Parts: sequence; structure tokens; C-alpha cells
Amino acid sequence: MNSTTCVIEANPDVSGTGIRASIYALCLGGTLVSYFLRVFSPGEDEEEFSRGVSSALGMQGLALLCTAIYQTFRNELTLFHAICVVHLLALLGLNLISKGRYAGFGPWRLWFFALIQVISLGAFIAFNVYLWVTAPHFGSQPACNPDTVYVVFGVSIHATSPVFRYIILGTLGASAAGFILVFTCMLPCICGAWIRRRRDSQGNGGLARKRGCTKWFIQTSTSADHQSNHQREELAGQVLLNFTLNRAAYIGLCIYLIVSLEQTIQRNTLDPQEKGWTFGQVIAIFLLLGVANELLNVVLASWDRRIGHEAGSQELAQVRPASSSAASRNSLC
Repeated sequence: MNSTTCVIEANPDVSGTGIRASIYALCLGGTLVSYFLRVFSPGEDEEEFSRGVSSALGMQGLALLCTAIYQTFRNELTLFHAICVVHLLALLGLNLISKGRYAGFGPWRLWFFALIQVISLGAFIAFNVYLWVTAPHFGSQPACNPDTVYVVFGVSIHATSPVFRYIILGTLGASAAGFILVFTCMLPCICGAWIRRRRDSQGNGGLARKRGCTKWFIQTSTSADHQSNHQREELAGQVLLNFTLNRAAYIGLCIYLIVSLEQTIQRNTLDPQEKGWTFGQVIAIFLLLGVANELLNVVLASWDRRIGHEAGSQELAQVRPASSSAASRNSLC
């Protein structure tokens, strides 16, 4: 190791082993379990578990983004750790959905959901833009920024490279423009659907039609929805193949992001305390118990239903011979 190489200060609560292990397990494990439940045990339990995993990922992503922005304002975040945050946010996403399904749908839920999504996505893009624009002097250790590397497809690239930064900024600009364009086009559709729904509710005695573009944002829950969840069709043929390819592509992307982040960590000179376990990392690991508890409840509920069905079938089998023998005696009489 070169003695003149700058050593990046430790910040294990941002990119420590426990934080990364928790996020990796939630992304890969949650996706695999959701896939197997959807293929082999479709129904309400599978959908509830998938929503729980998505909600946990989104909340962790929001918490990580808020922590990074707070530390950036206090000038406590290094360029290396900011890059780790961006990488982890690519894994987590910012899909802030509710864990449960709640009856009723109206403008308050719609606008609140849209506002939260817009704010979180805008904060993520703004943080990225600020990071890469100020990369040469970003953070609490600007002297280490020229030595900070970012691994892309196995290639180490200096994070302060102008060409690399311009490519990322151009991608972010295109993403922001696309988001604004889509939202601008969707806004009239959402307003029109809401106005139509209000007219339908006034004309049909309060029974609104659950149609229109609002379903693109929030899935409403009705008794018919719950019945369809219990009778959810099993995937087969081309539908199963498309679903499998979709999940495989997502898992492949997660694996690439994980490998790239681990290579980035290995190829930078970090303080040895970065590998230490802190209170925040232990909490992150224990938060996985919530998802494990959900999975355990799914498995136990499936076993209980199976035992109940078997017991019901046995009782029905015992009742039928008794009823047939009684009917035969009555016919003889």
C-alpha cells in the first residue's frame, strides 16, 4: 500500500457490514421467497408477504436517503460513503407502499401518496446531482476524493473523473426529464378519473366505480379483491416464463450491484474501524426478524389450512356413509 494514500474515515452506520448484510438479505431473500410463494402457493398470503417486503425495502431506502442528506448538510459524509449510499439506494428503491390493504379510496390517499413519491424521488435525484457536481470537493475529506474509486463492471474509475461524472449527470438529467414528462401527462388523467369518480358516487348513491388511471398508483381493496386473492390463479405456460424471466433479471441486477459495491469497498483504502459492529448495524440485522416473522406466519398459516382441509375431508367422508346407510334403512321400511 502506498504510504501517501489517503485513508477514508470510518462511518459503519452508513455502509458497515451489518447494514449491507441486512439490505442484501432483504433484496435477494425477499425476492426469492416471494417468487416461490407466487409460483407454488399463490393466494392472499403470498401477496401480503410481497407487500411487506416491498414496504420494508422502501422504508429502509427512505431512512438511508434521509440519513445521507442529513450528514451531507453537517459535512460528515465522505465521497466514498455517499457513493455507497447511492449504490444501496439502487438496491432498496423508494417504493413507499403501505404494508396492509385498506378499504376506501379517495383524493387524500391519492395526493398524499403522489406527494411522498415525488418528494422522495426529487430528493434522491437532487442528492445525486449535488454529489457528482461537487465530487472533487465533496464531503468531510475532500483530500481523499481524488483517490476514491468507483467500480463499474469490474473496472475501477476515479470518482472525480470529469467524463464519468458527466455521463452520470446526463443520465440523471434524462431520468428527471422523463419523470417530469410522465407525471405531467398523468396529472390530467388522474384529475379526470377523480372527477368522474365523484360524479359516479353522486349518481350511484355513493358507490363509486374503481376505474381509471388512479389504479396505476394505488391498489384499492374491496371484498371482491379479497375473494380474488383467495382464488388467485396459478402461473403456467408463457405467463410463468415471463414472470420467471422478470424475477431472474431483477435478481441478476441485484447481484451485479452487490458485487460492484463490494469491489468498490475493497479497492478503496478505509479505516479499519469501518469493519467494526456498531449499534446501528445490530439494529439493522434485527429488523430482518420482522420479515422472518412474516414468512413464518405464512408457512404456519398454510399448514393450519392444510390440516383444516384434511380434517374437514375426513369428517365429510364419515358423514356420507352414515347418511347413505340411514337412507337405505328408510327405503327398506
